[in-house]
Amino acid sequence: MAGDSRGYVAALDIGTTKIKCKILNISLEAVGSAYKNVTLHYPKPGYVEISPDELWRDVISVIKDAMSAGNINIFDVKSLGISVQRASFITWSKSSGKPFHDFITWKDLRTKNFAKVVNKYWSVRILKLGAAIGHFFTRNDRLFAASNLKFVSRDASVRLSWMLSNIKELNEALLKDDVLFGTMDTWLVYKLTNGKKHVTDISNASATCLYDPFLLQWGLMTNLLRIPKSILPEVVANNYNFGEIEKDIFGAPIKIGCIISDQSSSMLGACCFNKNDLKVTLGTGAFLNLNTGNSIQGSKSGLYPLVGWNMDKEIVYLSEVACNDSGSLIEWALQSGFINSVREIPEMINKTTSNDGVYFIAAFSGLGPPVNDDNAGSGFIGIKPTTRKEHMVRAIMESIIFRVALTINLLINETQTDYRRMRIDGGVSNSDFVCQMLADITGLSIERLDMADLSIIGAGYLAGISSGIWKNKRDLKNQISVEQTFYPSTDKINNEQCKNEMNKWLRAAQRFKAWHTE
Repeated sequence: MAGDSRGYVAALDIGTTKIKCKILNISLEAVGSAYKNVTLHYPKPGYVEISPDELWRDVISVIKDAMSAGNINIFDVKSLGISVQRASFITWSKSSGKPFHDFITWKDLRTKNFAKVVNKYWSVRILKLGAAIGHFFTRNDRLFAASNLKFVSRDASVRLSWMLSNIKELNEALLKDDVLFGTMDTWLVYKLTNGKKHVTDISNASATCLYDPFLLQWGLMTNLLRIPKSILPEVVANNYNFGEIEKDIFGAPIKIGCIISDQSSSMLGACCFNKNDLKVTLGTGAFLNLNTGNSIQGSKSGLYPLVGWNMDKEIVYLSEVACNDSGSLIEWALQSGFINSVREIPEMINKTTSNDGVYFIAAFSGLGPPVNDDNAGSGFIGIKPTTRKEHMVRAIMESIIFRVALTINLLINETQTDYRRMRIDGGVSNSDFVCQMLADITGLSIERLDMADLSIIGAGYLAGISSGIWKNKRDLKNQISVEQTFYPSTDKINNEQCKNEMNKWLRAAQRFKAWHTE
């Protein structure tokens, strides 16, 4: 394809289930695209890993396939933007580049018991007590956040600490100062630049629970968890000079224009640039994000502060709460025979007028706020002779809605802000049923955008900015529009019934708490 005078941007997104690449033109249209499924490995119960060799092979293949699909000349690709899943990490030898283990993903639960042990450390208890006393007198947000510190298995910090102690080869290499740590972005840049760069962007760093988003540096957690800072990458801005991809990989060097975490990239792609902009992503997991502008907020309810992005020294913060399972439930329903294809879901729901008193508790990765239990079990409750498969599928979809709505309630209670609208993206957002019921329960107008893969759009936009294809946020806003807005029902009885169903689901969730105990 003949290149635009400004060229093209390649945007790569590495999620939990798919690796996607799109070649974007000046109008943010995909002129070439490709994807591959991510192979997750489950070597033991609770372990969720990704092979670095498989990931590297598939990343290179997907980028090449996207260029080939659009008949794009490599010399017309001005920049590569990379968006990655957060908190999945790997360690490797500084001298040889050989990994000590597979990627330990954010869904991995091997350290759920270790996290409980860490929370009982005297050092952690003293820290929390001191922070609580300090906050009482100073009202300092950083101290407030520290006073509510609780380690959980999804924290990369806890998993890394456990790996350093339990992998013999890794522990021995640590004593020889021959270990490097990196989240997925760090490892990719290291590989793409042939070991020239050991860096992480600030959005990925702040999601490790090792980085202090208040002080903007690797924080006290490294000391609490006995993690040497020498193995950690340099933390840089999203538009840092990452260098170029080695020529022999694609046949020509390509500038690495940006690195950013998937949720931050998705916020940018949805044009949630302003303070109090609210968005939920319903991908493999569900993540609720609030733009808090240039101020960072502590929380006692399960929201955690993050650095959203740092562009040209402009730092934007987010508050986030994770719901863990979303699209993964639909994949499970497909594999388990509840549905034959995703397209069946709307038809099955339309055959029901209610869930017939059936509720599904999805705790494949534990239950987040407001239940907060890594040991919770999963299952249906309320099944009776009248229950049909359609009711069970509806219950699965409702479980996604209820968990998101409950986290929105947490956010509203925490911030005491009257939100009016929320943007939504991710594969599950294609369900009108999900969007409308979410609007009815929360009272928010739900805006579904007309562009899919917002994390790709965000990464592509930043890469385009760095290479001069676009100039400012207005260029992105001009290309993004709302496909459909779902307004809260004016039927108050319907809305109260929805809230009542959510409360029943929450009561059912209590029955599944502490199921997986050792």
